[in-house]
Amino acid sequence: MRRGNWVYHRSSILTSLPALALALALSAVCTLVGLGSAASALMLVFLLGGCARLWGALSLRRVTLSVDSKQEGVFPGQTLQVDLRIRNDKLLPLAWLELYFPLSPDLCMTPEDTRPPEDSERAALEEQGCSTRLVGEKRFSLCLWYETVEVSSIWTAARRGVYSTAGWRLRTGDGLGLSQVERAINPEDARLFAVYPALIPVTVEPFLRNLWNADTGSRGVVEDTTVIRSTRAYQPGDQVKHINWRLAARCQPLSVNIYEDILPRSVHFLLDGESFGGPEPHWEELEEALSILASVLVGLSQAHVACGLSLCQGAGPAAQHSAGEDVFPLLRMLAAYQPTPVPSDNKNTPVPRRVAKFDRQTLLEGRGRVGRFYYIAYDSDTLKDQPVLRELDATCLTLLTWREGQPFGDFSRLGLRSLRKGAAS
Repeated sequence: MRRGNWVYHRSSILTSLPALALALALSAVCTLVGLGSAASALMLVFLLGGCARLWGALSLRRVTLSVDSKQEGVFPGQTLQVDLRIRNDKLLPLAWLELYFPLSPDLCMTPEDTRPPEDSERAALEEQGCSTRLVGEKRFSLCLWYETVEVSSIWTAARRGVYSTAGWRLRTGDGLGLSQVERAINPEDARLFAVYPALIPVTVEPFLRNLWNADTGSRGVVEDTTVIRSTRAYQPGDQVKHINWRLAARCQPLSVNIYEDILPRSVHFLLDGESFGGPEPHWEELEEALSILASVLVGLSQAHVACGLSLCQGAGPAAQHSAGEDVFPLLRMLAAYQPTPVPSDNKNTPVPRRVAKFDRQTLLEGRGRVGRFYYIAYDSDTLKDQPVLRELDATCLTLLTWREGQPFGDFSRLGLRSLRKGAAS
């Protein structure tokens, strides 16, 4: 921890410099006039206050906090174990120690030890953009010299979002409770934990059919009949078209060909989160759309289909573009995405719908490696004046809309809610 991370250093009046100077001066005066008992009492007050002030000022020096976890993200309803390691690397012991957790305003994750904030804390929490309903706090009774304390904290994921430990603070002071100091952890030591969108049962067959223009089964792979990898003995139930007739013509035992499997080209999704805002925001529909998209990404990954994701520019710190076989970077993007909020000072002014901004250059450069693009929007009415739809035409892009509406140009369209298993077709 660096000096620039100090939050505050407060103390009792008895440990303030004017009080200490006054006690020392009065003790000297009492000694000169022969009031030995009063001089001793004042000197005791001076020593106690001075020791408490010095102890409090030095208590957080050479104290380090490390945060670790085996998981970087969880789904709503799951728990996350955060391992804490506090090292007091000096001779001065810590009589007491508190770890203070400001929480995100949406309370996407909460620790096991929470409490309502005190009135004196609410203003600072609101200024920092943290929750004013709950704060987390973990207390330690004693940390001796050169001692390392290792504990675990269990956090519960409630809803989609991203939580940062950048606001965590260590509090300690002297053993008499006369001086207290608080310091934030280093920004470079902060960890980010994601709460992914909730997974729901969905079907991914429409995406596989679009890739191969045929139903390819549950694995999302097809056999390249031009490349024979090996042969094996015929077994009842094998398809007749796979029998190696050349070997059979030579009067050899009946065998079947095993062909090389090939994977389909990737699927790339473009999420227009801004289309769910505008004059009549549909944030609940957006959250459900994110859950459907996350579930589709997981399903396609299990079917060995590489996926990509592009987000329109919003208010959150999410990355704008990612692609690959690992689905978790895409889920973290969805966890961090936040659409542009509606201005609070324009309550009586109509809010215009924003045009989604994508990283078009990256999309066009990777177009040759993508089998099919899918543009996700609230409805067809929100697709006007979208530049990316003019560059990715109907030959390579399908619309995924939340609400059914009028057709849009030559684009094929798929209902987003129809992907849920059990949904009416």
